[in-house]
Amino acid sequence: MTTLRRILLATDLEPKSDRAMERAVQLARQSGAELAALHVVHDGEGPYAHLPLHHIEAELHRHLVAVPGGDGVSTRAVAVRGAAVEPQVADYAGLWRPDLVVTGVHARDHLADLFLAPTIERIAVANETPVLIVRDKPLRPYARALVPVDFSERSRAAVEVACRLVIGGSLHLLHVLDLPSATRSPVGLHGVGESIHEFAEEFGALLKGVAFGDAAVTREVRIGPPVPEIVRTARHGRYDLVVMGSARHDGLMRALLGSVTQDVLAEMPCDVLMAGDPVGDHQQ
Repeated sequence: MTTLRRILLATDLEPKSDRAMERAVQLARQSGAELAALHVVHDGEGPYAHLPLHHIEAELHRHLVAVPGGDGVSTRAVAVRGAAVEPQVADYAGLWRPDLVVTGVHARDHLADLFLAPTIERIAVANETPVLIVRDKPLRPYARALVPVDFSERSRAAVEVACRLVIGGSLHLLHVLDLPSATRSPVGLHGVGESIHEFAEEFGALLKGVAFGDAAVTREVRIGPPVPEIVRTARHGRYDLVVMGSARHDGLMRALLGSVTQDVLAEMPCDVLMAGDPVGDHQQ
């Protein structure tokens, strides 16, 4: 099974950024990956704005080694100046070619401006890089992941990336059948009947050749609007990670990456991973 080799942490060094940093360190230790921490300095803004870049990089490094286990990880600290965070992170990801980009939520409990829909498409799609948005404090390695699938190639990429982050845990694959009459059906949102059997061939094709390692895999088909069904399942199932395919082609993520993207991600009760191509396939 291909493992993560390079992880890029995009951090604003705000109070809650320690959660993303701790998760990045944990993943780097788990996979033996090199970890680069990138901080974009806004001219005239923030506590580090007037410091030389090498001083900021030293502070970044101090934060990294202070994380439990951080002193055993191969790290690099990078500080750059720029008017906007998004192009700096996307450009560095394009140059360094990480297997995963990790970021956190903003200190004000909103998603970082870095991950507005156009930015997600630029990083996770143009650079084929999976993007992990960390919300929770990482008390343990990922053990339970929800993977919404629409049986596209991007869904397969999501499953493969999930296998690399959830080692020895469980993956729950969810297909939401969005029927116009679903909300009016007497079966409603929770009745799937024999749907799981009807989609056995699609699940089989999606999973063919995927190396799950020690992960346990379950499958489910639900009927209803995809966005609320995914959020509801994530909440009720107490997953610590939701993995979704990118929006490069039409499919589930194309629907999610519209005007409702911010609402969908804000409603997720756990960390969210947006997959690009299968890990390692895009790196030269």
